Amino acid sequence: MQWIPTVLLTLSLLSNDLIDLNTADERLLKTIPGIGQTVAASIVEYRENFGPFMEMSELEFVRGIGPETVDMIDEYAFIDPGVGSSLDSSHWLVEVGSLEPVVRVSFLDVGQGDAILVQAEEGMTLLFDGGPDPGGPLEPPVVFRLRELGVDTIHVMAFSHPHADHIGGLSAVVRHFTVLEVLDPGMVFASVVYEDLLASVMEAGCDYGLMREGMELQLSDSVLVTVESLGMEGANLDLNENSALLRVTCGDFSVLLTGDIEEGAEMILTASAIPVTVLKVPHHGSLSSAFPPYLRRLSPQVAVFSAGRGNPFGHPNPGVVETYSEMGCVILRTDTEGTIVVQSDGEVFSTSAAEALYRPGDDIEH
Repeated sequence: MQWIPTVLLTLSLLSNDLIDLNTADERLLKTIPGIGQTVAASIVEYRENFGPFMEMSELEFVRGIGPETVDMIDEYAFIDPGVGSSLDSSHWLVEVGSLEPVVRVSFLDVGQGDAILVQAEEGMTLLFDGGPDPGGPLEPPVVFRLRELGVDTIHVMAFSHPHADHIGGLSAVVRHFTVLEVLDPGMVFASVVYEDLLASVMEAGCDYGLMREGMELQLSDSVLVTVESLGMEGANLDLNENSALLRVTCGDFSVLLTGDIEEGAEMILTASAIPVTVLKVPHHGSLSSAFPPYLRRLSPQVAVFSAGRGNPFGHPNPGVVETYSEMGCVILRTDTEGTIVVQSDGEVFSTSAAEALYRPGDDIEH
């Protein structure tokens, strides 16, 4: 009698009954051509860890499944479009034209790189990452951007990871502005740019320390910055994947700064991910940094892409931009709009683009 269930399952396939990938158990899944016991177990494990599949292409994130297998599975299975199709937007705030800001977050137009300035009204200023230094007679773009915004003192300067497109401009920041404290994510990485930064910090006499996961920086009574992650100890992840993540909160308003994390880190972070108002899209909008369950857990209202005009990497990837657009996000891009400024009083928020004296990519030698 044990063979009866197997026969019934086979007959269901022969009768053109498609299998729901979000509800089928291992026994039913392994009857699909291209799926054996191991892959069937991986599909169930994926659902348990990350929730239901939203589209067939998401199967490629399951161990043992590639594009060809997805095409094969597509003939015998389906994904119910009504399962989990609506994202949680209960944390989204009202966007207004103007307000009295308690916090201002500026995503600086520094070309192909990241630099984010967080300013708390009647409080402290944090600079997270400093973009690249293209070399030549001009100072790095981050210096121009900070001057345009009227900055003279940076209370805390930190960086996500020591790649040149994130720290290249920080030595110049130390030289030209008053920097009181520098926080390092503490990665072992040998590079001339990183060594120059550390030498500049020592020469300037800035306070220097290492970030700690869970560390809190109180920029004002209302603005808190938390080190949400410092990479995954023991995981086989590279420097990008181990980027430090900072979360800025002010009342109901929040911003997540993600450095260059990619799918490996996103998969690990998904379980602990909580919704956010504004997301600095990971890794300049790279195709390798868009793990669907992670994005769904974050459910950002605003997605900010930091990338350089005409960059050779094709950032942001058009498919990634479309993914955020389909989620209902407001899409903002430094490559097309320049410096992006998001302000909030903790209850509502506003967005704008700051006027620039010049933009990286203009016909100016660097």
